[in-house]
Amino acid sequence: MTTDWRVVQAVAVIVREIIGPTGTIRVMEGSGNGATRTHMDHLGYTTTNLSAVDEIIALEEEGTGFSVNANPAESAGFNQQVALPNFSYTAASPGQVGFGTPAGTFAQYFPNGNYWVNTKMYTADALISIPVLKNHTNSGVTGSVKNIGIGATPPRIYGMNSDNVQDRNAMVNHDTNDLHQWIADYFAVLPADFTVMDGLQGLQQGPIATSEQNWNTNRKNLRSILASRDALAIDIVASNIMGWDYTSVPYITILGERGQAHTKPNEQTITLRGHTRDIVVLGNRRIDDIRGSGPAGTGTNGGRWACTLSPATMPGNQISAANEATPMVSITTATFSGNDLNMALTLSANTVKIDVYIGGVYRNSFNTNMANISMDASAIANGSHNIEVRAFTNFMFSAVATTTVMK
Repeated sequence: MTTDWRVVQAVAVIVREIIGPTGTIRVMEGSGNGATRTHMDHLGYTTTNLSAVDEIIALEEEGTGFSVNANPAESAGFNQQVALPNFSYTAASPGQVGFGTPAGTFAQYFPNGNYWVNTKMYTADALISIPVLKNHTNSGVTGSVKNIGIGATPPRIYGMNSDNVQDRNAMVNHDTNDLHQWIADYFAVLPADFTVMDGLQGLQQGPIATSEQNWNTNRKNLRSILASRDALAIDIVASNIMGWDYTSVPYITILGERGQAHTKPNEQTITLRGHTRDIVVLGNRRIDDIRGSGPAGTGTNGGRWACTLSPATMPGNQISAANEATPMVSITTATFSGNDLNMALTLSANTVKIDVYIGGVYRNSFNTNMANISMDASAIANGSHNIEVRAFTNFMFSAVATTTVMK
């Protein structure tokens, strides 16, 4: 349910190798409910375990007072307001279901297009999102984007009124599209520079397990780690692993249409790839190796991921049986001509992109005019080479064709 502290430590070790001994690494988190520091201790987020980290911060410790009985100005120095152009979320909808105080109570703290963010996160040289691969009864997918869009919100401003009952769920109605508009907007003002997704287990029936037995039944034991510079792309990959139609998840479509997040203080722009034809998946495991498909299953791997805690409110749809069709690909001709590799391919109509590997190394991708392709091969040495073409559908079902060509 929650990121394994060992994943966080591993990321911190790699970051320390990059930035050297003088850089500062902070782990920052705020719980959905209850005191974050207490939860961190239970989950192993301690200075002993996270030895590569300089500081572990519970977000509710950043400021004074709470939103229902204090002005956000009381958190000045810890949080700041950022204006987002082209925002989607317009108002808090009253009548919050299941999370206590109606969302309308909090409207004064996030006027249209203006969002409060934690200053340490906002001004950091790099913000790394480290979520768990799981689904969610209200958002459908809860990955890197939602990890920021809900989890990074300052509890002193968007929480309830107690150190022990933060309940930031109440800041926006989870049973309407408001939730997705909020998630898309908030991530846009505080985008992650990089994502490392904990897929060691993976959890269906997310975001919580009501008991140890429930967790044992619904964990997936994927034994995987996902990583990307693009938080939206990794959430789309996660959707496909879970057998969920990413095109039916509103926050994904909102950010996909925008194509980028708001410019960060360091003037860096985060590109967001919102369609699988623009996403290249590398690594030693393919999506097809670990995805759920077919009837909803329980336990290790097995079937589309179930999420039935509140099916009436879960947005979107599972990938349809028709969209689970594997593409077809064959290599009609393949020749080296000078510095180019030219290929004629036969592809099924459901192919949206192809990746080309030479000698097991990724070389190029194509998502238009794929029947006849030409690519630079000047860096390829003379000799015999194994050519592999991987074809993908919109939902990343794949097929492979190979041939051997002499240069």
